[in-house]
Amino acid sequence: MTDSEDPWWGPKKEQFPQTSIDAPKNVFSGDVSSFSTPQSVNMPQIKDPNKFLVSQFLVGLILIPIIASFLMAFIFLSSELANEDTWYYEGINEPNFDGLVTINNEDFNTAELYFDIPSFSLEEIDDKDFYFYTSVDFYDQENWENYGGCWWEIEDGFYSYVQSEEGEFWYPMNCYGSLENYDFYFQKNGQTMTYATNFDSQIDYISVDGDEDMSASSILLSFIPFLIPIAYIAMIIWSFVTKKKSLGFGLLGGIIIAPFSFCFSMIFLSFLFWEV
Repeated sequence: MTDSEDPWWGPKKEQFPQTSIDAPKNVFSGDVSSFSTPQSVNMPQIKDPNKFLVSQFLVGLILIPIIASFLMAFIFLSSELANEDTWYYEGINEPNFDGLVTINNEDFNTAELYFDIPSFSLEEIDDKDFYFYTSVDFYDQENWENYGGCWWEIEDGFYSYVQSEEGEFWYPMNCYGSLENYDFYFQKNGQTMTYATNFDSQIDYISVDGDEDMSASSILLSFIPFLIPIAYIAMIIWSFVTKKKSLGFGLLGGIIIAPFSFCFSMIFLSFLFWEV
């Protein structure tokens, strides 16, 4: 028996488990190959700008031309309706010529009629370049071929007029048919039109029509349809400049589709606007 071993009756030394601090450090332990293996790095994939993208091509070929042509048709019809809002027309059947006026030493029967029209004077209509037209119609009830009429529009000699004995200005009308050998005059005072004639039979119909100045919104609507093709061409150029060639080629192909889409849009919107 050696002295290095403690006797069983003596105090026993407390033994502690060996920790990582007490463990011998071996730097070169383990798999050395793990140090030589390169780690995998996730790098963002670089997109090829020249790659053909079917989605962009279809957007340029179908979607954009259809939207552009539909908008163009809608704005075009809207501008037409806006322009029609400035147009006016009014007619009266079988007016009574129960008045009297003397023009050039000749007596004429007169009819004073009220029309629901703008109250512009002829001078204002001429200065603002508005349109104005009035006409007189006669139908022979026994012989329909015996038809005649007279008319006057602002473009026909606005400065050609005659003066009555009372100092009033009357504008001569151009006549044809069965009224060609008679004289017709008219004057405008606001919304009241007065007609004078030496025709001794019943006049069947007198009408007035013209247009006013277009509003700012009407002018803008009329101008926008010209901007849509310009914007379309600019989009094609932008597509190729920014290397979105798929979209650009689609837009070029859409030039063929756009006219057909515009025609179908016009037909469809016509049912909505005019309830054909």
